[in-house]
Amino acid sequence: MPPSGRLFDHMTSKSEATYIDVRERILFGELPAGSAFSAPELMALTGVNQTMAGRLLLSLKTGGYITRSGNSYVISSFTTQQVEEWGLALGSIVEIGALRIALGGEARLKPLVTFLETHLRDIPIDHEDFFLGAMGLTRIVLGGEHSCLSQLVQQFIPQVFFRLLWMSDYYAPRTGFLVESADRFVSAARAGDLNAVRAASRHFFDNIAPSLHTLVAKMGEGTYPPNVKKDGFHTIEAQITGMPTYANAIRAASLAFTPLPDANLTAFRV
Repeated sequence: MPPSGRLFDHMTSKSEATYIDVRERILFGELPAGSAFSAPELMALTGVNQTMAGRLLLSLKTGGYITRSGNSYVISSFTTQQVEEWGLALGSIVEIGALRIALGGEARLKPLVTFLETHLRDIPIDHEDFFLGAMGLTRIVLGGEHSCLSQLVQQFIPQVFFRLLWMSDYYAPRTGFLVESADRFVSAARAGDLNAVRAASRHFFDNIAPSLHTLVAKMGEGTYPPNVKKDGFHTIEAQITGMPTYANAIRAASLAFTPLPDANLTAFRV
């Protein structure tokens, strides 16, 4: 039985199932980093038609799973410097959100505490629901789906980074940093200690960084962690702003700073 904190049901459409399948093949090295990945290759791999292939390629690019290369794409590769920059950026933006909640008093803090207890506290960290809960908690800290901070994260932090953070737990000497950080934050916020609020915001990122670096280094060597997550990688999580991550939803929004060659392919919210 799945944990009681489930946030989203699994999706079953052809485009969604294909997106999940390709994303998983990328994350676990079946589609090696740096290898070419065009619409014909995607069609041959999955059996989708050309229109769906084009939309899926755009979705995977927006999520950071593939990278534009000339008129086609390649499977993304990641460097320690790159994930370090993403982590520093995300951590800084989260810290701003945490300070804003702390200054807002108990009324601002209560929804976060309720969500923490319902969707993270007793959820196994190796289950997909924990990942979805982590995404939801981050969204709350940032001020909700429509906040400026959420928009900033979506502009500069690709969706794949959140998946890499979760995968990096495999190389961590222990887990539980996210809930620890949340508990520290709640205590600091209620005490009015803003320095401790900042420290709590950094606690997760500082402790997960070594295992994240190990993950990326091993991926660069062509070595991937086993796919041992329970019920993992079978959900299409919403972006941090709540928007769909896949272009075939029609209402999916791409990044505002989309490179010009892709601008005519972007499907905006109607």
